[in-house]
Amino acid sequence: MADTPSIASGARLAGSEADPGGLVAPAVAGDRLAFAQLVVRHQDRVTRLAYRLLGWQGEVEDVVQDVFVAVLRNLPGFRGESQFATWLYRITVNECRRARRKRLWRMSFWKKTATPAERDPVGEREVSEKVREAVRRLPARSRDVVVLRYLEDLPISEIGRILGLKPNAVEVRLSRARRQLQAALAGWLET
Repeated sequence: MADTPSIASGARLAGSEADPGGLVAPAVAGDRLAFAQLVVRHQDRVTRLAYRLLGWQGEVEDVVQDVFVAVLRNLPGFRGESQFATWLYRITVNECRRARRKRLWRMSFWKKTATPAERDPVGEREVSEKVREAVRRLPARSRDVVVLRYLEDLPISEIGRILGLKPNAVEVRLSRARRQLQAALAGWLET
């Protein structure tokens, strides 16, 4: 490890697969313009992923902001062992998990205090809304792999790196998630 160039020097990252635009190394070194360009380059991707993972619009902007604050805070620790986008996806997934936990806590509090009329479900929706709702209702672990595989179109190996899983574990989660979606949509799709 002593002979590995430091990331701050840019020797290992600039123009590499880990930093295809050559912006990470300058951002690590404190270049605010490079960091701003990283945000611009990846903001739409992070926003799309956060929306798909969370399934509600209300907090997506806050989560995206939290993602880039975490990126700025943790950028000096980026070792360039994976692509920057993979590292960014992992931060996004973690921030979405944190937001879901926070929302679940708030929802459980609301359920305890809401009247029965306030808890009644909304009427029927379009097919796409039914599918989105079924995905939103998946357990977080299942939702993560479904979104990354089918909505972000990432390969199994990349999903494994993002979630810290082996490829076969990703496949198992996908298989379970597909069964859960089939069960959730079975009665509705048959009509």
